[in-house]
Amino acid sequence: MKKKTGILFFLALVCGSVSSYAQQVIPSAKFALQGRAFENAPKFHRIDTAKYSELPAAVKKLYTHAAGMFITFKSNTSKLSLRWKTVDAALGNNSTPIMSRGFDVYVKEASGWRFAGVARPDLNLAESKATLVEDMAATEKEFLIYFPLYKELLDFDLIIDDKASFVGTRQSFAKKVVIYGSSIVHGASASRPGLAYPAQLGRRLNANVINMGVSGNARMEPAVADMLSAIDSMDLLIMDCVPNSSPDEVRERTFNFVERIRRSHPQLPILLIESITRQVGNYNLKWRTRLTEQNRNFKLEYERLLQAGYKNLYYIPTDHLIGDDSEGTVDGTHPTDVGFERMLKIIGPKVEAILENSP
Repeated sequence: MKKKTGILFFLALVCGSVSSYAQQVIPSAKFALQGRAFENAPKFHRIDTAKYSELPAAVKKLYTHAAGMFITFKSNTSKLSLRWKTVDAALGNNSTPIMSRGFDVYVKEASGWRFAGVARPDLNLAESKATLVEDMAATEKEFLIYFPLYKELLDFDLIIDDKASFVGTRQSFAKKVVIYGSSIVHGASASRPGLAYPAQLGRRLNANVINMGVSGNARMEPAVADMLSAIDSMDLLIMDCVPNSSPDEVRERTFNFVERIRRSHPQLPILLIESITRQVGNYNLKWRTRLTEQNRNFKLEYERLLQAGYKNLYYIPTDHLIGDDSEGTVDGTHPTDVGFERMLKIIGPKVEAILENSP
């Protein structure tokens, strides 16, 4: 009798364990993809690279990265997990795996979005499965999940409790801000996706901030200007592209780039941001000279645009953008979370003021 009772207890324990981990899988097709410029882009790409065939090959490849994209939904699940696949498992040498190939999640509170957890990718395989957060109270919450910044995302499934509720949501924004720029805009070297400065700016302003960063390849080509011009309903375009453009490219392309965009958006406010003061130039004289010439030429082109009669142009110089203690980057070039926080203290109020004063 004792043996039978023991077996029944064991079976009850196993069944209870299984039921407590019962899951429902929500495929990616159930979500509204948010945070990208064009609704008709394929897969999880930021743009339709076939449509914009004149873009440089490297730029097209980088726009297959899911940087800045996110999903939102409501659920009363106690546990939140993801199963996903990226194009490969390679990692940059100045980035965290979570930023490059992982996800992070926020929960909406009365005060705004609050960080809740991360999905850590497998370091060796392109396919990963991870829990973002667990042991939550079974009350309905609205979640926001940011996509990987530096990889092409092939597919994902959300995994929640078996009996949990699920409703996909779409955020409503009053303003749309597009940021074109270098690896700094793309997200290097935030520790996780939600800490890239476009994502932080979006949460701060409750605005639809579109990340159009192209790591190492923001060089103001005419084809890029034409692609950006095709984005509708922009309230502000930010040009944070100086770090990738040579001093000569800055001098030769800035005026034409703005002029080309203004053909389609004659009143669009445009904010030009100088390159951060790269700390790699503290002792490297070549880098220091390059940075000085880049920013000097950018300022001269901004002044030339004003002299030509262009209105609604704004400017942020490099001063204090990354701080003044040489401790704001991971490698002398790319901001850490500290560096991005410092940038936002200057960029955020400027963007708020521009949007408030725009019709």
